[in-house]
Amino acid sequence: MITYGHEAFIEQAILGVLEQQADFDIELVISNDRSPDSSDMVINEIIKTHPSSHRIRYTNQTKNLGVIPNLLYAISQCEGDYIAMCEGDDYWIDKDKLAKQVGILDQHEEYGLSYTHFKFFDQVKQQFVDVPERHFNDARSVEQMLISKFIEFPTIVIRKELLLRIVEILGPEFKKAMIGDTRIFLEASQLSKLHYLDHVTTVYRVLPGSASHATNIDKYIFALLDSYRGRKEFVKRYDLKRSWLSHAICNTNRGLINKAFTASRYTEMLKCLRNMLVSDTIKYCNTKVFFKKMTLKVFVKLILAMIGLGVLRQKMKKQ
Repeated sequence: MITYGHEAFIEQAILGVLEQQADFDIELVISNDRSPDSSDMVINEIIKTHPSSHRIRYTNQTKNLGVIPNLLYAISQCEGDYIAMCEGDDYWIDKDKLAKQVGILDQHEEYGLSYTHFKFFDQVKQQFVDVPERHFNDARSVEQMLISKFIEFPTIVIRKELLLRIVEILGPEFKKAMIGDTRIFLEASQLSKLHYLDHVTTVYRVLPGSASHATNIDKYIFALLDSYRGRKEFVKRYDLKRSWLSHAICNTNRGLINKAFTASRYTEMLKCLRNMLVSDTIKYCNTKVFFKKMTLKVFVKLILAMIGLGVLRQKMKKQ
């Protein structure tokens, strides 16, 4: 469990782990990335008072490491045969989650990772959002993961030996990365079979300002491009079809165009449009996918953003 600024959510995340029922030992490794709020106090209070707090091994970092270094630190502290993930703003709702998934992996050596269905919780709207069930057989999992991530981090249980192998492969790439989960899932899809448990075990909390839902324009652009870079490096590493990047290229460009259209400043609009994947679109993008994803509506937004009408629209909305 890695956490940063999750004061309002960390107790629920921890309790979801401590309430797990299983006939094997469970440790909860928590790495707090020097949160600026009262997360440390909340965690220490649980350690003092909860009857199962002996399961917790807690580190409050002396300085902020960043998401990936903090994740790698937490992984390095794990002693078990399997590793499950649950960030400090997510939580588990099935007390048998670990027992079910570990049982599957114990019985089937061909599976390196188990994942489950989940719920989204929109923190701003304070409501659950329906999530369509998404899972694919192993023959299609790599291509589908390149199209769109269909696994959420807090649902997984992965063999430790597989995760350590993945971390070793991704070592140099991780030094400049923000997005870790998609990279790990891609490698796991390539190196092992994946098991899907058709049961909702987890709530994934959608927060404004997170890496995947960034409000800061620079953070948004970096996260969007980093997600694409991870896919591109993966395709190059295993010499896969470059056309498998088509969806990721179009999704990245669409994200940049939409952000440019809703930008409130011209400088932000220009930042978005300058980072569009023009070269990769020409070199790798499948024509059929391009015309399916890059619709007339998207091109209209692009044109309006380029001539400044998108920025003008945002300014008028504020008045």
